[in-house]
Amino acid sequence: MQKNMICAAALFALAAATSTAAQQANGATASQQAALAAAAQPAVAPQQGQWESAGTPSAAQPGATSGQATAAATNGFPRETVIAPPQQAQTQAFPSTANGPQGYDADPSAGAGQTQGTPSGNAQQQSLPPPPIIMQAKDVISPFTPAEIRELHRDFDETRKAKAQKPVTVIPRISSISVDLSPGSTPPIVRSMQDEPTTLVFFDSTGAPWPLAAVPRMGSNAFAVQWLKGTPDVVITAESAYESTGMAVFLEGLATPIMIKLTSGEPDSNAKVRYVDYRLDLRIPGRGPNAKAPLLGPGRIGMYNDALQGFLDGTPPSDAKTVRIEGEPPAHTVVWQMGDSLYLRTPLEIRSAFDQTMSSADGMHVYKLAPTPLVTVSEGGQDVSLMLDIE
Repeated sequence: MQKNMICAAALFALAAATSTAAQQANGATASQQAALAAAAQPAVAPQQGQWESAGTPSAAQPGATSGQATAAATNGFPRETVIAPPQQAQTQAFPSTANGPQGYDADPSAGAGQTQGTPSGNAQQQSLPPPPIIMQAKDVISPFTPAEIRELHRDFDETRKAKAQKPVTVIPRISSISVDLSPGSTPPIVRSMQDEPTTLVFFDSTGAPWPLAAVPRMGSNAFAVQWLKGTPDVVITAESAYESTGMAVFLEGLATPIMIKLTSGEPDSNAKVRYVDYRLDLRIPGRGPNAKAPLLGPGRIGMYNDALQGFLDGTPPSDAKTVRIEGEPPAHTVVWQMGDSLYLRTPLEIRSAFDQTMSSADGMHVYKLAPTPLVTVSEGGQDVSLMLDIE
């Protein structure tokens, strides 16, 4: 009898629980029922082409956490039906700090036990007092130390040296040549260099300047040529290195043009030193429009005498010996002896007899004469005797 009573009580309790569950199910809202039904069903993969936030995995991936599944469900259901993730997951993913999102760069070793209101590392650095005003002014006016400034000066000096250094050393020279206008002769060569101007001066056999009749004509634009109108002077500047071209010069009263070869370097040359014509005097055979000296016989003017040319340029042959002039000689007057002849180089006019002569555009003359201990020249309209100590 007692067993029957216990069984009846158990059946009654079971019926009551079943009735309560049914009532709760009947009392749930439609939205809650839909959420429960969706949670019971497996997750559906997002449609093709749907945008996803960067770093957010899809809810359909196997092994997704409850928070990820909740995020996937958010895309498919209204906001009011989203089931919030557990608080523990939020705490693990985003640890709370005293300074909000700005405090994530704080020292991670501080631990989770840091109380609210404690300043982070950045806040402590910002709270340091600023340097004194005098130090701030020094940093603005002169941010470098004296040693650093000296180092900058040395670096700047080395940079300027490297920029100014050239692969070829230029040796400037001033010389004169006699131009041969006969057929079959070789035109004169003018050697220049980039950024190194060369001046050409034209004069006749008497040493008088021979002006140009027109602007020279060039074969190419590799050289810049300028002519001072009414003068015998032409300035040439090479625009680039290792170029060559020809130039035609027309002189007043001369029917034959003067052909000149211009070059700014030989491409096949490996020389580290290069001679550049800073000034080149070109002696033209004949008398120009400005000739004033009396006409001498053709044999008296040594147009193509290499020895006279060397003495005139100040580079006498190696076998020439200098002759001492007693007393105080005139300025720029030198005498050499070579073989059986004397060579007098002077800007003065000679009064003694001579065999040959050659003159330059700057008024310098060279006279070849027989050995004699006495030579007379004219200086300022007065005769001056030169006593020579010859052997």
